This record gives sequence, structure tokens and C-alpha cells, in this order.
Amino acid sequence: MVTKEILQGEAMFERGQKIDALYLIIKGAVSVSHPGGRLTLHSGDVAGVGEIDCDEAYMEYRAEEKTATIAYPFQKEKFSQIFEESRDSVRYFQSSSLRQFSAVMGQYKLLKVESVSLYDYVVSSYEDYERLCGEYHTSPGIPTGYEELTGLTLEEDVPSWIEGYYNALELMMAAWDSDKTSNEFVCGFLFRASQDIHNLVLLCSRIQEYKVDVCKILMNENGLDLLELLLSLYGKAVFKDGLEGDKVSALRRTINDMLMQLESQGLGSTETYIKRKSNVEKRLFDLESRCARTIAEPDVENKEDELINTQLKGSLDKILSYAECEGDLEDSFRKNIGEYKRTINKNGTEDGVRQLRHQITKEFYQVYASAFMKSIHDKEIPKVVKMLFYFGYVDEELAGMQNAVYLYQIADQLPTSPEEGVYSFYEWLMAVYEGHKEPSRNEFDLDYAAYLHEEKRMGNLTKEQERELLKDAAGKVRYELENVFPSVNKMTFGRISTFCPVFSEHNVMKDLSTTLISKDMVKKILNNIREKDYKAYYRETLFTSPEQGVVKEFINEEVLPDIILMPNIGTRGAMWQEIEGKRRNTPARMMSSIFQMEDMTLIMIRLTGEFRWEMCKRIQGGRWNDVSERSLTSEYFDYIQFYRKNQDLSPDAKDKIRTDMGRAKNSFKEMFIMDYILWVLYESNGAPRLNKVARNIMFTYCTFPLNIREKLKANPMYRELLEKYDFHMEQKRHRMDNLCQKLTASGKRIPEEIEREKQFLYL
Repeated sequence: MVTKEILQGEAMFERGQKIDALYLIIKGAVSVSHPGGRLTLHSGDVAGVGEIDCDEAYMEYRAEEKTATIAYPFQKEKFSQIFEESRDSVRYFQSSSLRQFSAVMGQYKLLKVESVSLYDYVVSSYEDYERLCGEYHTSPGIPTGYEELTGLTLEEDVPSWIEGYYNALELMMAAWDSDKTSNEFVCGFLFRASQDIHNLVLLCSRIQEYKVDVCKILMNENGLDLLELLLSLYGKAVFKDGLEGDKVSALRRTINDMLMQLESQGLGSTETYIKRKSNVEKRLFDLESRCARTIAEPDVENKEDELINTQLKGSLDKILSYAECEGDLEDSFRKNIGEYKRTINKNGTEDGVRQLRHQITKEFYQVYASAFMKSIHDKEIPKVVKMLFYFGYVDEELAGMQNAVYLYQIADQLPTSPEEGVYSFYEWLMAVYEGHKEPSRNEFDLDYAAYLHEEKRMGNLTKEQERELLKDAAGKVRYELENVFPSVNKMTFGRISTFCPVFSEHNVMKDLSTTLISKDMVKKILNNIREKDYKAYYRETLFTSPEQGVVKEFINEEVLPDIILMPNIGTRGAMWQEIEGKRRNTPARMMSSIFQMEDMTLIMIRLTGEFRWEMCKRIQGGRWNDVSERSLTSEYFDYIQFYRKNQDLSPDAKDKIRTDMGRAKNSFKEMFIMDYILWVLYESNGAPRLNKVARNIMFTYCTFPLNIREKLKANPMYRELLEKYDFHMEQKRHRMDNLCQKLTASGKRIPEEIEREKQFLYL
């Protein structure tokens, strides 16, 4: 043992660092922090004694002031030697271990109480919001995560007896003669206490994660939260009741109370909270100023808005007249939309409301299909009908006049581009009709030809009918409308239990202009992903050209996905299919809402991760999870399936995998997607988030481009991976250079495909 002085702010151990010494504090103080809280060690405490059962530190130890310590070299298998050489240290180790257990136990109990209180606050706040919506005759929105909200549940909690057990031990040890206590008992007690402290810290971390998730219902980065819903309702309230009404004042207090609640949860210093609070205060000021001006001097609508309002009036009648629906569909749809408009809580779970949504959904697709088939040969489609095709719009009152005016203004200048692979759903249907694209697979993974063949096999079609439908453009479009549109529209909407396909104001939780997806946005996001995972959309294909001197060569070809924007206001994306038919060099099909309430960047990263998984499965076929044939899916499947036996994973890493598998609902693909998101967002910037095994798999198959690899060379976590990768790529480049030299020597021109492959190998 040696005396060691630690300066203020200096770290003893950081999370993930190997513990090679334990420090008895003689003078000073040490702050110990973990994801669920922090505690302070003082003179007589031993830093690190709560972690002797772990290979790596899971808490961070940092000197709060200049601190003097005695350092005891630590090796788990030789731990008892500390007490053989320094018998006086026994009482310090034991008492400090008990104090640290008691401190962490106190944090654990407090966090549990706080989590219950937070849950009750969120539930009561949302119930108050629903009640106020009813008073203002408006349908309440649902913040992201609220439908899944439950009280805190822990899969493995601490035993009920454990606190009393350690309290009794503390009393007994105070009366013991530490000089006569056997080393076996001392070591056994300290290792057991270390395990229990570790378990408590992990539980604190999980409770803290739960609290963070619950707080996101109140406020999140995307603004799909209860705070935003309250602000939206407040905007309606002040223009209806003025600034002095009791309900308006209560709403204002509720918003202020929610900001204070978020501060009390420790979010007050976060960048998200600071920005959001500033935004809320500005919006409240603008709303109240505008309301005051309106009362003093009512605005006069400008001529353009008056003209648009005239065009929008009676939208439903105009759409139904254009669609020329068969039978009683027109009257039934008009009646149901009228009833839906009168329904205060359009997200209600009552049988009547659910049946109404179901009936409207069924009729909406019939109206949409009828209108589309007529529009195929119509060069002058009415603008309100275009709004139906692009946005699911049917009625100006249901949409809200302000929203309807905006939709009207953009209907003729939609920021899509089929030539660049970004389609509105109407443009996609036209591409299918005109033969530029084949119909998509249905929800049973059958493409159009396979679907017709199955219909023939079941006796629903004759062979002649099957042959005719394979060439029938209208039949292909009807297949897309009936077998793909309903499923994808509901998926991208996101809130499946309350889904209704018509554009309704109650689903608008953000300014529409900020959520409209454009080709420029999609292009920028895809480029950003490719700057982190440059091989994301490359596929290996066989190139052969004997006349040019290339008999057989595998080359990589990049094929960017088609992005199809569904006519709804949603929160999800869908990776619908990775290729078209059986051709591997065809674009994937990814769907998103045209008004995306969530972060489109995060959605596209998720879809890219899912594409990588599905594309690998497609290539590997039945051996996608056979580790004897190395691939992204087989190695990742093997890693998750046998993680408990993997000696390269620390106990903390294994515990995190177990927790994440619960979040992923035991889906290997979902686990991979979660890791892929961390890989692109954090690991690419040098911020480690993955364990060693997951990082190795990601680096092997989702390699960073050259500029990022160069930056990571100084990072010891990547050094070995980079050396292996450089060696492997040098072999490939050498082989390609030899091929090019051979072609040049024989007087043949190097094919463009080979030139592109050479460039790819240097990315």
C-alpha cells in the first residue's frame, strides 16, 4: 500500500475502467456518480470497495477537493492479502461498505417514490387536458408514449428483507473484534455487499430511465408531447374566451406548473428544456399579444384567403361528386364524416367511436380508389381532389380552416420528385399504372404475380384471367390500392388503435409547414447516413463481359431507395420491401407520412438499419442465421443468442443486453436496429455506446468511410479493427489493380463498372 494524493476534479476511476487499486480516504472528499444518482465519500471511506465483484467500474469516482488516500493494489483473486498485510484496514472496509450500501439504498427508495409521484402527475395532467378539451368541444390529441404508459415495474427487485439484514449486520459488527474476524468472512461479506450495491445501482439506473421516458410524455425533442397539446388548446381558448377567463387562466397555470415539474425532475439545465422553455414563453407572448390586438382591432381577411375559403367550402361534396361512387357509398360516407366531425373525442375507445372510425376507414379507401381511377385520364383534377390524393383531406371543417388553406396552397407545388425517387402516394400509383414501377408486395409478402398465381390456385381466377391481369395496368393499381395502401397508411400513421385515414385537425400536433417531407430533406438525410455508413445501399452484383476481358467479377453497385409519402399525418416509417421482385439491383421501398411528426432523420436511420438486416436475409436465404457462413445477420444472431456465455462481455454489458432485449420484445432485428442507430449517431462521432462484440460486428459490415476511419485511428478501441480492415481492403485493391493491369497489357479498355469498383474500394 502507498500514500497517494488526488487533486480536486481528478478522476480515481471512470466508468468502464479496470479497478486495479482501492483507496482509503484519509482526508478530503470523493464524489461517486452513477446513472441513477450520486453519493459522497469522506475520511474513513474506501473508494472502489462497492465494486470489487466487478471487472470494470460502473460508477465514476472524482475528488471534490484535494484528497489524501492510501492506495491498496487490488486483484480479485488475491483480495484477502490486503487484510493479511494490514489488519487495521478491516474495520474501514467493512464500515465504508455498509455506509455505501445504505446511501445507495436510500437513493433507490427515493427514486421509487418519485417515479410513482411522476406517473400520477402525468396521468392526472392528461385527464385534466381531456376534460378541458371536452369543455372546448375539441378532440384531445395523444402525446407520444402515453398509450404505452404504465406504472414502474422491475423484473428483478431487491428482496424485502435486505435493508433490515444490513442494518442488523451493522449493529453486530460494531460489537465485534475485527482483529479476530476471519479473512474468509471479511472477504465474503465485502464481495456480497459489492454485489448488492451493484444490483441497487442497476435498479436506480432503470428507475431513472423510466422517469426520463415518462418525462418525454410531458416534453420531448420532437414536440409530440403534452406540453405542446396544452399550448395548442390554450391558443384556441384565448381566442374563444379572451385572456381573463377562468379556464384560460387555469390552462396558463397548468403550462407553468408543467415547466416547473420538468425542472424538478432535473431537466432544467438540459439544452432541450432551455430551448423549449424559451419557445413556449415566446409562443405564449405572441398568442396573448395577437389575442389582445384582435379584441382591440379585429383583423380583416385578405382577398386571397377569402378566395381560398370559397374554393374550400363544401369540399366533401366536391370530392364525392368527382369520385362518382357507386350505390349508397356517397350518402353513407357523407353521413359518417358528419358524425365524426360532431364527435368530441375522436380518439375515444367506446364501441360507437371505434365502429365509426372503422366504417369511415373502409369507405375512405373506396372513395379514394374511385376518384383515382377517374383521375387517370383527367388533365384538370380539381384542387380539393388533389388534396384528397396527397393528404387524405375530405372536409374543411374537419381539417380546420387554417390547415385546409395551407393544404390548398401547396397542392399544386408538392416538393416531391419521382425522378429522384421521392413520390407522393398519388405519383406512386401513377408510376405503377404507367408501368414505370411494379406493384408492391402485400402484407403476406406476395408480389403481384405471386398474388395472382395464388388466386388462380384457390380457384378465384382462371388461367386466362391471370394472364390478362398480369398485363392490366388498372388491375395493378387496384392491387396496390386494395392490398398495400390500407396496411401502409395505418403503419405510418403510427397510432394504430385510433387510426382513421381522413385528415383531421386533432392529429396536427405541430405546424404543418415544419413537418412536410420534401425531396430535398430526404436527399440530405440519405447523404448524411451514407457519410457515416457508406456501404448502406450498395449491393454486390455479378459483372461479366468476356469480350472486354472480364469473365466473372463481383462488383458493388449503389441503389438508393424509393421513398413513398403516404397521405396522412403520422409518426412512423415503414421499410416495406428491400428489392423489387427477385432482382437485387432494384430500389428498396420505404414509406413515411407526408406530414411526419417525428424526427425524419431518426426514422430514416431506423429504416436503413432495417433495410440492411432484410437485405442480408434476402441474400443469405435460409442460412441467414448460420454462423458457419459469415454475414451480418448470422454473426449478430449468434452474438445475441449466446451473449450469456460470451467471455468478451462484462456483467454490465450482459445485463444491458438482457434489458434491451426486453425493450426490443425479443426481436433480433429490432436489437440490431437499436444498435445501428447508436452506431450512426454516436460511434461515428467517436462517442462509444456499444459493447466490444457489437462494435466489431458493426465495423465489419457497416464500416465507416475513410475520413471517419482516419479520425478513429487514435482511439485504442478501434486500432485492431482498423488494422484488420486495412489489410483486408489492401488485398482487394491489389487484386483489382492486377486485373486492370492485365486488361491494359492486352490492349483492352477497362470497363466503367471495373473503374467504379476501384473507386469504391478506396472509400
